[in-house]
Amino acid sequence: MITELIPGVKVYSNGEYSVLFGCPPEIIKSLMIRNIPLPEYITIPDTVERFGVLQNATEFPLYLFLFVQGNFQKGRKLTILGERDELHRNRELLKLTLLGPTMDEYAALGDNPVYQDLYRESRLLAMKDADGREIPIDGFVNFISFAADGTLETPHFRLRRKALNVYELNGEIIDINFSTPQLPAYDLRPDFVPIIPARFGVDVLGGASGFSARQPCSGLVLSFNADYMLIDCMPYLEYALNARGIARNQIKSIFLTHVHDDHCNMFPLVLANNKMQFLGTKEIFWMACRKLSLMTGHEISEFQSYFDFVELVPDRENEFLGITIQPHYTVHSIPTIGATFSMPCEGHVRRIVFVGDNKSLGEIERMAGQGQVRESKYRRLLQLYRESYDILIADGGMGILHGDPRDSLESQSHRVIFVHLEKLPEEFDTTFSLAQHGKRFTLQESNDSAFIIKTMQILHRHYPGISESWETTLLSNVHLIKYNAGDVIMKQNERSSGMMYVILSGVVSVRHHDGVRLRELTVKEAGDLIGEMAVVTRVEKRSASIVAKTPVTLGEIPEELFYRFLLSENRIETIKQMWSVRKELEINFPFSTLSNLVNMRLAAEGNRLRVKDGESVVHQGTQTREFYIILKGEFEVVRDGEKVNSLTAGAMFGEWGSLSSNLRNATIQAKGEGVVLQIAQESIREIISSSPALNYHVNQLMRERDERGEKTQAAGSVDHAEVARESEHIRQTLSRPDVRGGW
Repeated sequence: MITELIPGVKVYSNGEYSVLFGCPPEIIKSLMIRNIPLPEYITIPDTVERFGVLQNATEFPLYLFLFVQGNFQKGRKLTILGERDELHRNRELLKLTLLGPTMDEYAALGDNPVYQDLYRESRLLAMKDADGREIPIDGFVNFISFAADGTLETPHFRLRRKALNVYELNGEIIDINFSTPQLPAYDLRPDFVPIIPARFGVDVLGGASGFSARQPCSGLVLSFNADYMLIDCMPYLEYALNARGIARNQIKSIFLTHVHDDHCNMFPLVLANNKMQFLGTKEIFWMACRKLSLMTGHEISEFQSYFDFVELVPDRENEFLGITIQPHYTVHSIPTIGATFSMPCEGHVRRIVFVGDNKSLGEIERMAGQGQVRESKYRRLLQLYRESYDILIADGGMGILHGDPRDSLESQSHRVIFVHLEKLPEEFDTTFSLAQHGKRFTLQESNDSAFIIKTMQILHRHYPGISESWETTLLSNVHLIKYNAGDVIMKQNERSSGMMYVILSGVVSVRHHDGVRLRELTVKEAGDLIGEMAVVTRVEKRSASIVAKTPVTLGEIPEELFYRFLLSENRIETIKQMWSVRKELEINFPFSTLSNLVNMRLAAEGNRLRVKDGESVVHQGTQTREFYIILKGEFEVVRDGEKVNSLTAGAMFGEWGSLSSNLRNATIQAKGEGVVLQIAQESIREIISSSPALNYHVNQLMRERDERGEKTQAAGSVDHAEVARESEHIRQTLSRPDVRGGW
């Protein structure tokens, strides 16, 4: 029997054994809801990322299999199937997240006395055999890879890989290709009404554990000075944010406690249009980037370049944009931190403590008494549970590795809130609270003036160099307007209301009806503009409808005033040209997924070139440095006189010479008339450096071309080892901190 759980995930079962095909985050929650036991076999698909979700998240299935279902005590192993290289990375991933870094890995990060303590605690908490020896990953998991002929053998069955993500098992075909996004297994209870970011407070995205089937994992958003900081990165982050009316690009920073999958599902941040600040300790930043590297096959240095790392020193006050952050280490199976966040509010210093995943105080006291944990560490953690804070957010998950709600009975804090719990024990119902998705804990409210500041920031990003007089004029005429989720903001074919809009919070959908069906053309988020091109082109009728996908706050500016601003500063013709190129860009992947601002920068820096049939844009062996994006037409890739590939609209090329200083390794020739966007080397480096999403797509492009190079080598036309070396050089160039643009 074959059961489809969600798009891209199926379970094969014949009563004797079962196999899970596809393994995205939280898949165990879908199994639990359907009352399907976790299969003994997991097949990792060929495509490890789809719709922004990684498909090889084996960490929590392993924990469920071993420790919840009790298979560890029964001497059973989970078996993971897949391609050889993928299984090698998956083994390393599970070692990292279950056992923590090795001493060699700690040593590579620097000489820090705390690393000895962290390593010792991880070894102490690691699973042991009957003789007290630590069990390695291969003691928990069997890894079986496909042979060169696309088959593998297990004790129960023979599996054949028929095509990309298509398998044959006992004569049954299991196809896990999918074309619709995977959704969370639970109801996020989305808000309808937009919220104002607090001056200081916490919004709860989720508060349950990775084994709570109908609730999201722990995730918080810290509001400070009307900006947002993530505290941990839960699975399906964007859905959780949107449910609260927050767009992904409103998040400016992240504080990460540790890399277990219910707290560290960071791939959505890689696809963000803006570069975020990563706050944490050196080893946790390294572990988070290492985890992304192992799950995607990309280099760790690439992911390190996607964030601006802000190293926090534990047990010291670290100043950050008007707040004070004092991190502390907890006692957990791998390195884990929490922190006290402090901020002056109305003449008083308000404090929010997020303890982080932590064993119970009784267990830590016992470990300290035996010399396994430093006494000073136990005293520091005890202090968090005893002193007075405005909000104490503690681990109440109980069990082997989590805290006990009783630890907080003597807390002097005004409010005590627990994560890792679905339901409070009755004895605590009138004492404590749960961190349930949708809750908000505010220490100081903000007001609408925060949105006026956001309007100014957004206008400066879209129109660099705006004069002070026009900035004052526009901001003086901004009117804030709020929409519920599902509200229609603009209607297709209606006459203009005389207003254009700045999106200040939330997400909107741009939809067009062609007389037959309704299509979503694109999605716009906070930081984008609506209706600005109608101002420039003087079109009176709206060409599409705009609908609020989440609660939305807009800054409304009179069209005529905005037109006079553009006219006064001689921006109209430039904007028309950029808008025309942007339209050509955003109809194709990956540019359809990028923000207007990123596409406008590409359009502004690019030179739109028409290419005749047979004309070559770049020539193999030359030293030109431009980067190219195909806007229209088809182009052939010719290497050593032989056609090796075809490229169409949306494809990028020229990275070989542009992003490193290598000779062109192929000729790109038009097949029919075409149009390309040519971007200078320094410009494309600068744009890529500021957009993790574009950066990732370029790196993915080079990785795929590495793989095609391997196939070409088999035909005897290219040295793949050289291709791999040069492509790695390009990736390292993209990741270097000394390259212009803040790399």
